[in-house]
Amino acid sequence: MRGLLLPFAVSLLGAGSIHASAPDDWALLGKAASVARTQPLAGSYLHQVGSAAETFRIERAQARGKVRERRVSLDGLPREVIRSGDTVVSAGPDQRALQAAKASSVKLFPALLPEDVDALQQSYTLTRLGQSRVAMRDCQWLELKPREAGQRYALRLCVDGKSHLPLKTMTLTPQGQAVESFSFIDLNLDVGKLKVDVKPLYKLTAKSSSQRAAADAPTPALELRGMPAGFSLVQAGERRLPGDEGAAPVQHFVYSDGLVMLSVFAEPGAQARTTGGHGYGALSVVSDPEGDYQLTLVGELPESSLAAIARGLRISKKP
Repeated sequence: MRGLLLPFAVSLLGAGSIHASAPDDWALLGKAASVARTQPLAGSYLHQVGSAAETFRIERAQARGKVRERRVSLDGLPREVIRSGDTVVSAGPDQRALQAAKASSVKLFPALLPEDVDALQQSYTLTRLGQSRVAMRDCQWLELKPREAGQRYALRLCVDGKSHLPLKTMTLTPQGQAVESFSFIDLNLDVGKLKVDVKPLYKLTAKSSSQRAAADAPTPALELRGMPAGFSLVQAGERRLPGDEGAAPVQHFVYSDGLVMLSVFAEPGAQARTTGGHGYGALSVVSDPEGDYQLTLVGELPESSLAAIARGLRISKKP
């Protein structure tokens, strides 16, 4: 079950003093979130998960009020991720590369923050750290740290002093170890009238749209209770897993605290009643039986925290 769900679901600080969270820090974070989605740019960035690292080239422009963006892998499997407005297209020369492209499309750096950063205040504190330099640009470190110590990852980001664009992000364990990072290597913000071609180079493509996905998913017949405070249900529906089309549909719930996305899959039947977990980088997968269902949780949380959430969940049929 977990082997099917993982691809399906995912598809150093500078020296300086630490300052307590202030309203202007949240305002800076809000600017960073907005600029990260819309700033025209051209450059390259490094994505590192554990000891594995890949480099991507990114170009972004605006045309008739719509953001057009293309990112291409410079090493590893050849693939590209294209964004036009709210539509994201993943492309690759073969199925393996396409799956890698779809996984890359889950996090479109530098746009890793939610549009409404104020909603994060319920679950996270914000601290201004020291100054640093990334891609030959001065930047200010900020840290989002979970209010419940040890239950979620912290996020550090270095925000460009002039444009407010996040130049580097680091996802940190409760022990302060980096499990994932993104960092610009070179960056040009003076791109003028840059034209970005949104036609895929490869024939194999997969299109995604958050709006369409929410509309197409059938309403689930189950209810989940026991999700920790701060997490809200953003999507629910029934899914059929790739390679398991003959089985009963799996109930799928997606929760978010504004920064973390957490998927819960409820599989009917007693054929896969196992307990366990594993992870890759910041991503953890945990399975736990609950009543007549096998629950599998996939999310960017410490494995111990995800396991505790799984044990606390209760599932029931809707009346």
